[in-house]
Amino acid sequence: MKLADKGLNMQAQAIEEAQTEIRLAVRDGWLAWLPKAQLNTRVQQIIRKALAKIRIEDLRSAAYRSLNAFAERQYATYLQNFGANPTLLLAILALSGEKVPRVSKRQATTTVENSLSYVTDAKGIPAQVYAKEYLEKRVAPVITELCKQNALDPDDIKSRNSMRNRAEMEVRYHGHLDQIAELKASGVKLVTCSVHADCSDRCYKWQGRVYSLDGTSGTTEDGRAYVPLEVATDVYYPTNAGKVYKNGLLGFNCRHTLMPYKTGMIIPHVSRETQQKERDINTEQRKLEGIVRKYETRALMNKGVSAELYSRAKRAAAKARKEYITFSHDNGRAYYPSRIELL
Repeated sequence: MKLADKGLNMQAQAIEEAQTEIRLAVRDGWLAWLPKAQLNTRVQQIIRKALAKIRIEDLRSAAYRSLNAFAERQYATYLQNFGANPTLLLAILALSGEKVPRVSKRQATTTVENSLSYVTDAKGIPAQVYAKEYLEKRVAPVITELCKQNALDPDDIKSRNSMRNRAEMEVRYHGHLDQIAELKASGVKLVTCSVHADCSDRCYKWQGRVYSLDGTSGTTEDGRAYVPLEVATDVYYPTNAGKVYKNGLLGFNCRHTLMPYKTGMIIPHVSRETQQKERDINTEQRKLEGIVRKYETRALMNKGVSAELYSRAKRAAAKARKEYITFSHDNGRAYYPSRIELL
């Protein structure tokens, strides 16, 4: 069974871990009835730890804004659904079998019964029964909503791109720039672009070709035509919002690499049919990874809140993980532990 560890770079991993730590810090801080300033101090500690691992200046700035906004969004969701006082929720948790500090079963029963006296359609319902219903109908949907929230790219107008994805794109892009600079510095004039079957439609026509790093065009000794690398890389795309991006070869999330060209070297060719098939496999892998993370997040957020919901999420995560690894194995692909781990 193949396993790969290069799927998620260190800077993206730092953002992923910070996001998870913030989820737990806000949840635990709210349940502990911490003053907002004290909770924010903890959040800032988490963010500073993540930023120390991010070397790209623009990415560091975006991560700071994104993670702070994420923490505020998480906290606001608790306030909107449960108010600023967690007393009732703590009582509900205590009656549901969770170990809640400083809340006894007797205190919890009294709190819930007092609350029921104000709920017309709940009068006469035993506190224990009401607690279970409250968890299923009120708490579980909120936790699901909290789990769906992610730290978003603050520079994405439509708020569709996550900071995790942006980190992967930024690191790959800067890696390409460093590689080109190193090749030029070593005196390399001609390069060829790597070929991989599951490349994007954007890069398909550019892979496996020969390019110059000095801006010239011509033909190699073995008859291969070459053009300046910029012909493939400097392809611009306007967005619906009117913003223009350079996104050709070596653009967003491009996994291609350049290597010095040598006369007579064998360059593989991938048919369009094979590329589409392999691309579909790649897309399905990313989808399955997302499902694993979804259930692992739910398990983390339900731990200490609902043993039943926690166990349910852990079972779903284990099943999703197995499906992901099996799919990767059946299609001859490596799987990436770093893409399905939260901490």
